[in-house]
Amino acid sequence: MKHLKGTIAAFIGFGIALFLLLPNHHLALTITDGKTGELKYVTGIKIQERFAMQFIHSIHKTPVYEEYYIDEDLDIVLDKVIYESYGVGNPSNIEPGQTYSNENGNYTIGNIRRKLGYFDLSIGQVVADHHIVVKEKWLALSAMNPPGSWVRIQAKRVSLVTLWKGERSYGK
Repeated sequence: MKHLKGTIAAFIGFGIALFLLLPNHHLALTITDGKTGELKYVTGIKIQERFAMQFIHSIHKTPVYEEYYIDEDLDIVLDKVIYESYGVGNPSNIEPGQTYSNENGNYTIGNIRRKLGYFDLSIGQVVADHHIVVKEKWLALSAMNPPGSWVRIQAKRVSLVTLWKGERSYGK
């Protein structure tokens, strides 16, 4: 009987360890150092769940807000852009199927649906003040990696241990 209990306990322990360490199991939004590949931030995310980037435009010195979601292919999809002024680097027209509005001094282009497998972003050194907004939390990219460096933002599957470690380590 003791041998059977030991075998069952070992089997359960092995199953738990396998579940925790199993790669490619949990969908996550990741931010990695572009140069070293070091994981800087990770959080669980669901298909169709939205997140955003906000930054200050380097020329216009006005905020730009970009909204994204994760699709079934694990692509990041740019869906909406909100900005205050036309000019260099900001959209000035829409493509077929997109929507446009101008409310309270903000221009909004929606239904963009531009698929990106990932995107690389240079963290602003002077003006940009890049933030990622995930689950209503505003996170400064400059707290993850130094200004002037670059990061890769991507949706991918990770182990539960990676997910737990990453969510606890942001900002330390």
